[in-house]
Amino acid sequence: MKPASSIPAPARLSHGEMIEALWTRSEIEQVMLNFGRALDLGDWPLYRSCFADRFRVNFERLTGQPEVFVDADLWTHFAKVILSPVRRLHQYSNFSVRVDGDRAEAVIYMVARHWKAVDSGAAEYTQNGWYENSFVRIDGRWKITRLLHTYQWVSGNGGLFDFSDPELQEVMARVFAKENRVGTAG
Repeated sequence: MKPASSIPAPARLSHGEMIEALWTRSEIEQVMLNFGRALDLGDWPLYRSCFADRFRVNFERLTGQPEVFVDADLWTHFAKVILSPVRRLHQYSNFSVRVDGDRAEAVIYMVARHWKAVDSGAAEYTQNGWYENSFVRIDGRWKITRLLHTYQWVSGNGGLFDFSDPELQEVMARVFAKENRVGTAG
């Protein structure tokens, strides 16, 4: 370890710059808190408001599908269809936010709990991990432009989600369509 005298001092920010940095971080954190609260309440307009009109989604670890570039209305419909049959509770912590002008990156730890009365098997399914998201300030409001969902482990009954439901199959086919894959999307 270097002696304290040889460690360079961090750049000094003015009081106003510090307040602006804290406010910006708070706004980005609020987007994620709205995101989770909207999922839990089924407040789909609030959920939709968290995203840019088109954005990148990477749920490959969960779905096995490659990253896609999707319309936010379609993604919101997907969330509604897959999550409406279960009760949800999302918790976020360990926010790490880096801001560069009107762009930002954040890592947000999450625990996502799902519950549904079932005849057999566990009634709960929990994901533990984090999001690695990108944000852009659009018309003065922060919006998610990339949603990367990474879990470290899951527990419980993944069968709470009925992937045989025709509506879910249809919306998943639209979300994860080949033409939406990153690298092929316009």
